[in-house]
Amino acid sequence: MTITTDTPGPAVDVELDILRYGLIEVAREMLDSLMRSAFSPVCRDILDCTSAIHMRTDDGWETVALWEGCMQHAFTAPHIANFVMDDWDIDTMQPGDVIFVNDPWRGTIHQSDVNLLRPVFVNGRVEFLLHSTSHLVDLGGAIPGGFSNGTQTHFEEQLKLPPTLLYANDVPVRPTFNFILENNRVPQLVLGDLRALHGCLVVGERQLQELIARSGLAGVRAAGRYAIESTEASMRRGIASIPDGDYTAEDFLDEDGVSDEAIPVHVTVKVRGDSMEIDFSGSGRQPLGNCGTAWCEATRCIEAVKLMVDPATPVNSGTLRPIETILPPGSVVQVLPPSSCSNHADIGARGINVVTQALSQATDEAFACDTGTAVVVSLGGIDTRPGHEGTPWGAFALAGGGWGGTWKEDGVSFCVIPIGNCRTSVQEHLEIESPLVVVQHEMVIDTAGAGQYRGGAGSVYSIYAESDTMVTVTADRIRVGAPGSNGGGAGAPAFGWYIENFDLARHADPLDLRGIEPLFGMFDADGRPDPNHGEFGRGARYQTGKFSGLILKAGDALRFVIGGGGGWGDPLEREVDRVAADVRAGLVSIEFAAAAYGVVITDGEVDAQATTTRRARLATDRAKGHWQAPVGTPLTWTL
Repeated sequence: MTITTDTPGPAVDVELDILRYGLIEVAREMLDSLMRSAFSPVCRDILDCTSAIHMRTDDGWETVALWEGCMQHAFTAPHIANFVMDDWDIDTMQPGDVIFVNDPWRGTIHQSDVNLLRPVFVNGRVEFLLHSTSHLVDLGGAIPGGFSNGTQTHFEEQLKLPPTLLYANDVPVRPTFNFILENNRVPQLVLGDLRALHGCLVVGERQLQELIARSGLAGVRAAGRYAIESTEASMRRGIASIPDGDYTAEDFLDEDGVSDEAIPVHVTVKVRGDSMEIDFSGSGRQPLGNCGTAWCEATRCIEAVKLMVDPATPVNSGTLRPIETILPPGSVVQVLPPSSCSNHADIGARGINVVTQALSQATDEAFACDTGTAVVVSLGGIDTRPGHEGTPWGAFALAGGGWGGTWKEDGVSFCVIPIGNCRTSVQEHLEIESPLVVVQHEMVIDTAGAGQYRGGAGSVYSIYAESDTMVTVTADRIRVGAPGSNGGGAGAPAFGWYIENFDLARHADPLDLRGIEPLFGMFDADGRPDPNHGEFGRGARYQTGKFSGLILKAGDALRFVIGGGGGWGDPLEREVDRVAADVRAGLVSIEFAAAAYGVVITDGEVDAQATTTRRARLATDRAKGHWQAPVGTPLTWTL
């Protein structure tokens, strides 16, 4: 049975559509099982994990369904399946076998993201692969947590395994498990997560076999093809709505954590009909530090296209079909071995940002850049709390910033950047399982880029240590915040501070800098954060936002302020009532309202005449080249 609609596109086949969503439901059940049985907060709470179903076809393995906790895995999963099966002899596979791989040159994002793949046999033939992936808290190496800032080769990082048998006929392969567990700091968490990653594949196979038993192999395979083709058709319709042309943009990573050289990320997006080419030629060289990636930018950057032209349809191999990506070998987007590529987060964010900026030239229905950095904080050590003495532990924090303003609404506030779209840790779990207390996590005034539609607000994240803790910080956008679009202003950059002898009564105000040490950021001569006129690293402990080996002593705290998204459109055209509402909500100060929006507020009320006069003056100054929307940053610091 088919149904035709007035919407352009193929007819809807009801039976196949039901089966397509049956496949998606299998993937969802897999992810729920993984999340609910995982031991570590990075999988259970942050949801840095994804599950997928790949179907065997004449063109290789194609992803027919998935359910993501972490968006980027949805886009990299198809490559991983094909890389692994190119290495593996499919004729030797047995039911219950599970393959482990975490090699970035075989499609994985970085060595901390492990992938398990399990064949599904029907009538003695492998017809599907089930795939689970998650970041593991630790896999050895010199630096806990997997973001090995300061390293230059993957030999200095965590364990890297080619496709390796982890389970044979659902029996653990003891040498593989021993090798993994005896080479990391938190084997109790890693063992629990590996079992959860395997267990969700068992759940998925049971559900998929039941679906095949009800609907037949031919019907399920037809539904898989239908799912891919439907998504492809939707993506092509969206791409076809963009005028043909070549659209070029360039953005930068601050530096690589080893040298102080900015790294350009250059893209040319070519649109021809319903197809697209994303060409990163002209991007910077392979960095000395660990902030390049091997293969994953071939597909992660497509997230920007998906968000812009086809946000509603499920992600599968059809999402990728209309788009070709060019990655120059030896560049920041395709490093060659033995380069380190453990810090994938910032180049992944920048790849999406630069594609967003390019496509914003092609259509008014666009959006400004998101915060552009996750500010990943990796923490670990040996617990000294009473009752926990001697227990190794590991944890992560993703503080979250803001997404960019769009052509029709303000950006989303207080969330992780789109490549992850994860959560941060559940604070209560973090405080029970590790000697940490999250003392602040809230939005910060004046961090959003100004615009007709402002960016989402950034946040402050302050964390207190009850035991000595080793910390790795991975941050970018600390020199210049997320750029605006269509005349909008940039969001605030990121800053960090170390607070000795933390006392919430004295240190509760995130804008009170008295007695605390700057770690990184743009500061003026007085130590005031100032991205407009400050100097990078002035008076700060680090000249980079990518560092490892910081020891957070018991009783001390770290504070991070993460910028907001860029603004969209002329801030002088923002509705005055919306500016006033932001001031009442504590998202915009009276000072920033006047400086960025030209809105004058006196005694809590908008002065309409003064606002009209000020906006006219700012518009005149802008026409003369004397004014532009200021970079978002709080204006009321206490020194």
